[in-house]
Amino acid sequence: MKILLGLILCLIFQVIFLESSFALVDSNVREFLENRVNQWPELYLPNFKLSDVSKDLIYPKWFEGNWLVTSQDINNDSEEPVIYEVNFFKNDSDLIVGNRAKNAESIGKAIFGDTLIKVINDPQSINNQITYLKDDFYIDSRITGRNQIQDNEIFFADELVIQTAHKPGASRINQIETISKFQKCSEEILEVDNSIKPSICGVQYVASYGSKVGDPSIHAVKTNKYKLKFEFIES
Repeated sequence: MKILLGLILCLIFQVIFLESSFALVDSNVREFLENRVNQWPELYLPNFKLSDVSKDLIYPKWFEGNWLVTSQDINNDSEEPVIYEVNFFKNDSDLIVGNRAKNAESIGKAIFGDTLIKVINDPQSINNQITYLKDDFYIDSRITGRNQIQDNEIFFADELVIQTAHKPGASRINQIETISKFQKCSEEILEVDNSIKPSICGVQYVASYGSKVGDPSIHAVKTNKYKLKFEFIES
């Protein structure tokens, strides 16, 4: 009986320890993300101490489905918004993830138009993607850093990607950081019909760092801030 009680207590303490560890990690990541937002646009190349690129970005359950996204450059109201469709689905682990290739292709079509041919994911890695455009031009993208908090009330994440643009006779490297913070649009939560999902509102902070890969002293050479709204597309 004492042995059984000891095992039960041991398991309880292990669970408490694990929950405390996850809470601590989440708290550290939240602090890191908040600091990045507060420092924008005076950003330097991020140092992801708690990054785990073996795991994909996980979205709150209310992200599941198809959405029409309107993205507006906050610093340039005269610029036409970019409008595209995205999809989020439940994976084999019952977690909501983004359809990376489809979403990237949709965004690419909105930006590049008919110049875009296709976007292909690396079947061996969730972090690698190639975008093919006309005239033998393609962009090789590789995610090298990722942080996010686990919170069903908000999506808050940061990713760093190294993009290498290839065209005949030349290649160019750029490092791009994207900080995303999304939540249900507050004005719609109480008003929305129960049969329709409330829209999602948020901001993306984007910083480009040029070609000096891995140098933490590099200051962002270009920054942009976008206001996004996701409107649910009923099937």
